[in-house]
Amino acid sequence: MNFSEKRKSVRYKGEISLEVKEGTGLTRDFSTNGIYFVTDQDMSVGERLEVVMLLEHTGLARLWRLRCEGEVLRVEPKVDKIGVAFAITSHTFVDSVRMAQA
Repeated sequence: MNFSEKRKSVRYKGEISLEVKEGTGLTRDFSTNGIYFVTDQDMSVGERLEVVMLLEHTGLARLWRLRCEGEVLRVEPKVDKIGVAFAITSHTFVDSVRMAQA
């Protein structure tokens, strides 16, 4: 059998805290085109939303926020949370120090 990979970019495994809706989540893997995360927030396939990944940089007293806009592609019920496949349509970096001063 010949299985072809449909993804357009490399996936990276890792747990990064994120903010979504009125709650939080945790990534399981991510790429330049999407994020798979778990959360306790209700989601629907096709829903457009903003997800903010909280990126800490070792040695700096800053928290960078990667603000991603996109669409929910898949929702998978878990024991006490849900898994969400999220396609990124746009993103921007925000320095938390500058955000606090603005």
